[in-house]
Amino acid sequence: MEVHTGNPYVRKLKRLFRRKVKLMPPEEAERWRKELNALYSREYGLAPHPLQSDPAVVPPANVIDQVQGPSKADPTTFFGTGARQALRYINELSDFGVKMTDVKRMLDFGFGTGRVLLHFLPFETELHGCDVNQASYDWTTGTLGELADLRMSKLEPPLDYPDDFFDLIIATSVFTHTPFELQPLWIAEFARILRPGGISIVTVLDPNKMPADARDQGWLETGNRRGIHMRTFLTEEKAAELWGTSLEFLDLRHHPGTQAHV
Repeated sequence: MEVHTGNPYVRKLKRLFRRKVKLMPPEEAERWRKELNALYSREYGLAPHPLQSDPAVVPPANVIDQVQGPSKADPTTFFGTGARQALRYINELSDFGVKMTDVKRMLDFGFGTGRVLLHFLPFETELHGCDVNQASYDWTTGTLGELADLRMSKLEPPLDYPDDFFDLIIATSVFTHTPFELQPLWIAEFARILRPGGISIVTVLDPNKMPADARDQGWLETGNRRGIHMRTFLTEEKAAELWGTSLEFLDLRHHPGTQAHV
């Protein structure tokens, strides 16, 4: 069979495979999608939003290269990993007695290409997002900008939101790439913009993957030359210390094969 390499999608996939990118298998993506859709129906009497399966919201490789791992240019991986992440957030909220019907206003801190935020579209929640990456902002305002208030932010606080504004803040693969010295500043900013009783869930690099020789210090930065794509490791004790200074630290949950959640 002849492969027409002039097709931009074929070129994109060839590029992904050359880089040995790990994609989510279609059967796994379908499993996460079904679980999330079942939760919508069972807990809230809702159906998924049409954009949750619309290929038009999947960013092209030239955008992904400026934002996150290249696997997210693959539609199956984009939708499957986004559904998995949203499902975990919603289930964890429920574990602490928070339903999405309690969340009147939420912030996706570092929304990227909208991969997770779009799975909150079925709810009546007022959606907000901010990101420091111009490519993220340009792409996602074109796909979700009419459904969410999306803004550019800076590498350091403050954010352009009033005190006690949000019921929920999520941050996916943001504190994993935030320098250690800035993390207390951002955590204090979360405390400012969360309403009393509000909750935040953020992802962190799995403490179990932190090099043993850095554990006594409690934190480690790697790849600083990569700018906003550097990585910051924390031990579980250091994460509890940092987040517990400005907020009540509830839990650190491990998710095998992916990032942990604070």
